[in-house]
Order: sequence, then structure tokens, then C-alpha cells
Amino acid sequence: MAVPAEIRAIERPKNTVVKKSGSMWAVIERVGCIRKNGNNQPVEGKVIGHIIDGKFVPKEKLKITVLMKNFGDYEIAKSVSKDLLTDLSNVYPQDMAKPYMLLLYFVL
Repeated sequence: MAVPAEIRAIERPKNTVVKKSGSMWAVIERVGCIRKNGNNQPVEGKVIGHIIDGKFVPKEKLKITVLMKNFGDYEIAKSVSKDLLTDLSNVYPQDMAKPYMLLLYFVL
């Protein structure tokens, strides 16, 4: 399906293509080209925005913030099982610390 001329005429960043995605028009970046069977084929990257109501709307970047409270459950589990780790280290070799750490991780 061809992209209508009015959609192609909308101002958007360079090296991008427009494709129909559901009910919206996705703006996809071109990251380069690759040679296949003697012809150059374009390589498309990720979706960088959409065309909504006749305007290019960039995709919002997620801002991930890590708070100290995110580490609270780990600290509680570590403090509760600290004596368990010392008891296990007296019986098992030191290389068993990795499975202990993985089990603690899966509990959280």
C-alpha cells in the first residue's frame, strides 16, 4: 500500500520512512543499507515517532529512575539471612555463594 502524498509531505526528521501501523502512521529511521543479490536494500531501524493529526509526534523516551526504596526488600532479605550465610559458609565451599545469591534474587 502506497503512502498518501499528504502524509509524505509532513515535515519529519531526515533519513526516515513512513509506514502504516494499525490506525496510525509510524515514522521509522533508516540506519543504512545492505547489499543483497547485487542490489542495495535499505535497512530500517526503530520507530522514532508517529504522524498524528497531520504532525510528526516524537516517541517519548522512558526515564527510569532508581530509588533507594527499590533496594529495601533486598536489604531486608540480606539482613534476615546474614547468619544463614555464615552458617552455610562454614559447611560449604566459597563457590557456593553464587547459588545462594541466585536463590536470594529469586525470592525477591
